[in-house]
Amino acid sequence: MSNGTVIAVTRKRHGLGNRLRVTLGGLSLARFSDRDFAFVWPTGPDFGADFDELWQFGRKRISTLRSRLLTLRHPYRRHDLEWLDAAREDRVWQIRTAHALHLPAGARSWGEELQELAPVPEIAGRVSSFYSRHLADTPYVGVMVRAHAVSNTETLKHSPVSWYIKRMRQVAAEHPGVRFFLSADTDQAQQEVIDAVPGTVALGDKGGYNTKAALISSVVDLYLLASSTHLLAPHYSSFPEIAQQLAGPSLRLETSMTEAHTQFGPEDRLSVVVDPLRPSVRTIQ
Repeated sequence: MSNGTVIAVTRKRHGLGNRLRVTLGGLSLARFSDRDFAFVWPTGPDFGADFDELWQFGRKRISTLRSRLLTLRHPYRRHDLEWLDAAREDRVWQIRTAHALHLPAGARSWGEELQELAPVPEIAGRVSSFYSRHLADTPYVGVMVRAHAVSNTETLKHSPVSWYIKRMRQVAAEHPGVRFFLSADTDQAQQEVIDAVPGTVALGDKGGYNTKAALISSVVDLYLLASSTHLLAPHYSSFPEIAQQLAGPSLRLETSMTEAHTQFGPEDRLSVVVDPLRPSVRTIQ
């Protein structure tokens, strides 16, 4: 018999990174505390895909309405888990947040939980097919551009397309022959980068913003970005953190605002993944 239930709760406007952090963090806490697990994952115009349409998750999902009714006895709790000791006797822990949980020592991180998940067959097939046609056995740099008007203003201010183009050209000069995989959230930004930097490849036909088709393409992008040797990413965006967590500590993330030690330089060695569906496993060339 379990000690109760952990319910991870996300809001309808939460993006993929926000949702994964609390859902997989909640799953880890449930394992650590010997509790059952359930989650709230609202879908609609703001987010068009269920968790099980992206990964083979198979966990119990409850509605936002049921979660709200449960708050009459089991309130929403914070990501810091400072409430944990006082709530030991509460049979239901509902955690509603967009942040990573401050998990107890010894609990698996949400990134480790993510590494163990398998994407649904449609996504796995697209990842493997694109990788084998364009990127297999070749070190490449992942590039994630956020240029859509709904992006955070800090992201748009500090991560213009011009910054990516400049850095990609520098990397290409320092590592002749290196390729680039591009994930951009607008067709215009994608074409601008491809035209400016030879050797850049990207997915096509991604679908409307946050639709099911777009989110499926985003997860394909995610695995291909996580399989890169280095990641050029937007400032103040949660999406690149997913790729880094999926890849593990071997993938370094660089933005226009990160410190110099995050930058990819001529002395850095290039890595290649063994399998793009398991990007945490790689070899150094």
